[in-house]
Amino acid sequence: MPAPIWLRGLAPWWVCLQLLAAGDLTDSPPYRVSFDQHPAGPYTQAMARNDWPGLEWAQLHQRGTITQDPDTMRDKVLKVVYPEGAFGPEDGGIQFLVSLRPADELWLSYWVKFETGFDFRRGGKLPGLTSHGAKYSGGVIPEAGDGWSARYMWRQEGTAEIYFYYVDMPGPWGESLPLRTKFKPSHWHHLVQRIRINTPGKSDGSLEVWIDGKQLMSQTDIRFRKGKQGRIDSFYFSTFHGGNTRDWAPNHTCHAFFDDFRISTAPPPGLRQTER
Repeated sequence: MPAPIWLRGLAPWWVCLQLLAAGDLTDSPPYRVSFDQHPAGPYTQAMARNDWPGLEWAQLHQRGTITQDPDTMRDKVLKVVYPEGAFGPEDGGIQFLVSLRPADELWLSYWVKFETGFDFRRGGKLPGLTSHGAKYSGGVIPEAGDGWSARYMWRQEGTAEIYFYYVDMPGPWGESLPLRTKFKPSHWHHLVQRIRINTPGKSDGSLEVWIDGKQLMSQTDIRFRKGKQGRIDSFYFSTFHGGNTRDWAPNHTCHAFFDDFRISTAPPPGLRQTER
């Protein structure tokens, strides 16, 4: 991502203020997005463009809302609705894609909370870093080794995992990498992932995950890509129930809350990298 334009002396003061309102666009972190600046109400395309200057597309379907967190002292948050009986991104949750300056290593950090009584059913998706946008998901295998995706998932009873599409994936759908923990409804969880892609021709890429300050994954022998392509170039906000059959759908309408997204070249403040 290029340096902020006000540092080059090319932008008038009102553009500077608009960019500052969207979040921190400096190199470290490239993005820091909260929702405190927005009025309560629907999360609109215009708000998403303001928050995420690299926004490529957004499928919001009027299922995102800016609201005050009802349980804590946290200020405004993004509330997402998953309607009863809805599975897949067209009918449940929201999705949007943000282009990033291509990098060999990045950190992603955010907070998520599932409401009391959230119906996890068989599982659903949560945001993660990707390469080649949103292409490698939904059963599209990166056989050419030019991209990958590393979203989170919840499974039955809130079991957490990484849902991973990459060149060496063993099956027709993303590989489930267990994280040995469960999401607890009505509790804010802090999710952190660090990805460093492999050297071309080697299996030396790494994927690390922390949840609530505890390191739950450290895999350092991954081949994300085949050649020089496949650098980290996208953030994929993807959340919905599914799976692609009705038995993934929630039995009642439920909600999750999101806040404080950081995409950076350094770990988020307060993370103890030695804790396992």
